[in-house]
Amino acid sequence: MFSKALFKQSMKANWVKWVSVTVSTCVMLAIVIIVLGNLGINNIRDSLKDVFTQADQESTLKTNALDSYDLYLNSVDFENGVITVRDMDIELLGGQSALSLFWTMATPHYDTALSNFQAENPDTELTEEVLQGIRTTATESAFTEIKGYLDNPLVGSMVEVDFTDDELKQFISILLLAYENDNTVTGEDNIAVAMQTAFLDYVETNAYNTALAGEDATEQSALASSLSARQLASDAIDSYILQKAEAEQDGGIFTYNNDNFKTEANEYVNDMIYDQVLNTFTSGIDQPTDEQLAEAETWAVASKVLANTSITTYEFWLKELTTDPETGESLTLTDEQMAEVLSQARDEATGSITDQIQDEDVVTALEELGNMDIYSLIIGSIFYRIAGLLLPMVFVIMTANGLLAGQVDSGSMAYVLSTPTKRRTVTVTQMTYLIVSLFAMFALLTVTSVIAVWISGGNSFAINYAQILLFNLGAFLTMFAIAGFCFMCSAIFNRTKYSLGIGGGITIFSLVCTILGLFGSSVVPSAMRISAMNFFNYLSVITLYDTVSIMAGSLAYLWKFGILLGIGIVCFIIGIFRFDKKDLPL
Repeated sequence: MFSKALFKQSMKANWVKWVSVTVSTCVMLAIVIIVLGNLGINNIRDSLKDVFTQADQESTLKTNALDSYDLYLNSVDFENGVITVRDMDIELLGGQSALSLFWTMATPHYDTALSNFQAENPDTELTEEVLQGIRTTATESAFTEIKGYLDNPLVGSMVEVDFTDDELKQFISILLLAYENDNTVTGEDNIAVAMQTAFLDYVETNAYNTALAGEDATEQSALASSLSARQLASDAIDSYILQKAEAEQDGGIFTYNNDNFKTEANEYVNDMIYDQVLNTFTSGIDQPTDEQLAEAETWAVASKVLANTSITTYEFWLKELTTDPETGESLTLTDEQMAEVLSQARDEATGSITDQIQDEDVVTALEELGNMDIYSLIIGSIFYRIAGLLLPMVFVIMTANGLLAGQVDSGSMAYVLSTPTKRRTVTVTQMTYLIVSLFAMFALLTVTSVIAVWISGGNSFAINYAQILLFNLGAFLTMFAIAGFCFMCSAIFNRTKYSLGIGGGITIFSLVCTILGLFGSSVVPSAMRISAMNFFNYLSVITLYDTVSIMAGSLAYLWKFGILLGIGIVCFIIGIFRFDKKDLPL
């Protein structure tokens, strides 16, 4: 079933084409890989990516600065609320402090909520999450009672607590946390101290959970964030206590105004961020050089300026959005309106370049451009799936036609079959030659590509050895399928014009569809993509050559490679049997 003489004849008849195509394709591949390996072709992409990365980092820094700024002012507000309620005596109740009253009214709700939970869940451990749920339940019921009490006209005239509903709920929640920590506390001074501690615990826990939920967060970084937040809140409370004590010296009166602490909060946050950035750059270095210290100083100062800018912008927009533009007087806003104003001011102060672009499609397109791998696009999608297949396709079309249909059409097949050589021997031998010539071609391409990748840096190159080997395997299987189809057409038709027209025509059609489909495929960024042209990918067998899957490291290409192999095998078998059975014009 195999003829050495016929195999040698096929080699002799086609060696010039084979050498020309193989050398040309190898040279093109080597030039592409080596040139790309020595060019900073991704520099523009990386620069664009750096712009977005830096913008996101700046936005994160601004957000952290505002979070710290708000925490500082909220800590001062909370301490002022505790002190105000502590120092407020209610004559109707025999001079009892309002803080003691709140404690007396709220703590039974916690005991009730705890008892109900333990009765319903006797075997459940009281974890922090469970206790938080109990406090939430107790806070709601305590708020209802205390709010109703304060709304009483008789009581309201004596207990003037300037709390919004949300602030009152937070106050009660911290009070219950203090009670949870120590339910034996008595006296308004001790209660105030216990609430200060509970507030700091709340700040620390909240900061820890928030940090741990962030991307790339670690236990160590979350712990550092929580301790930093606790220290900030503690320093804010200490500042309030100090200013109050200084104002009340020698019989003076302390008048609280949150605005008085804004400059102090801004300076505190700026210095804190400066120190954090400086420590980040110098941590882990025993003796930093002058250059390292200078670089750290530069970044720390820049971060400090950025933090100050975000806080200043935030305050500007707060004033702008809460002031009547005609009268210049402050607007009276509901809690919902104020929350919306705060959110808008924060967005204006922390927005990055991507936030300023309103069209989501434009943002997506720019991000895709920043993440695009140009090496994969050029080598994987353009060379191996298009340019690198063009010359091998020409070789396969011409060779497959000449192996059977061309010889039948010219009459030379009659001479071959006039010898003892059988039809099956002819088809098997010609099929073997076509497959072997393709295998040898892509073996040389593989060697060329591996050497070119080695020259370009080996595995440090954008495409590593494993991927380049898979590229060549995929290209061989694609050409194996195409060779099988062209061989089948050559076996079916007796005229060259039909064999070339059908086999060659459909093959070139697949290549053209691949070229057109490239502009609609996912490898092209959406800014340049024409989605409708993805339709052409469904018309080409080359679509089964999935270079994207290879670059992504997934195994989706395996079943597609299997289909390509199957197409080739089926077409070769059909060609062999069809040639055996058909009538030849001998």
